[in-house]
Amino acid sequence: MKIGIITCGHVDPPLSDYGQYADMIEGSLVEINRDFTFQDYDATKGVLPALDECHGFIITGSVHNAYDNHPWILMLVDWVIRCEAQRKPLVGICFGHQLIARALGGKVQKSDKGWGLGSYEVQMQAQKKWMSLSVDSARLLVSHQDQVTIVPRALTVIAGNEFCPNFMLVKDNHIFTVQGHPEFSVPFTQKLVEKRQHLITPEQYQQAYVDLEQPQDSALILHWIDNFFVMAQQGKSAERMQQAV
Repeated sequence: MKIGIITCGHVDPPLSDYGQYADMIEGSLVEINRDFTFQDYDATKGVLPALDECHGFIITGSVHNAYDNHPWILMLVDWVIRCEAQRKPLVGICFGHQLIARALGGKVQKSDKGWGLGSYEVQMQAQKKWMSLSVDSARLLVSHQDQVTIVPRALTVIAGNEFCPNFMLVKDNHIFTVQGHPEFSVPFTQKLVEKRQHLITPEQYQQAYVDLEQPQDSALILHWIDNFFVMAQQGKSAERMQQAV
């Protein structure tokens, strides 16, 4: 199965030893499903795929703001609208989560609650068929200041908490977005916390390290993403077989 990774930003050189966003996504998903192959597209350079080039797509995180109007962001907004119209399987991570919400009519803003750094727990509010394990809550690695503040009518909230109410969004079984970073490692997130230490209080900095010592549910979310793509492809195959009869 071929998955298109739509790169929306680049890791700062001091942290690039951990890889770029696409490297982390590809590496973590291949550990779960070795049948995946990947093609990278750099949206920041205006490179976007034709919708028939891949079985599904993932939009990465970014240091950019999903509510900005840079030409490449507006191009990506238009691409997401066309992708959704064809019901192509689409996953959004952090910036990708926000960008998809914006494209479908929602609102993204810099949160007055400040930075989410380290990890935090969210409560699950719904269960989709591609979720391989039913859980009441999940803890994910995070690094964000912006949030989806108005959810588009097309999307449904399936997880959130007081700090980030709209943490996971879905549409039917072809869109899944998450504010957290299941592809990040704890060491990489620790480096992000150190890099952004000046943006948070000493108490928040210490709490971030306490939270990073907690068991993370990254693998669970990666399994959900795997199932999301696999089940979407199985559904397409079954649809083609019915049409051929």
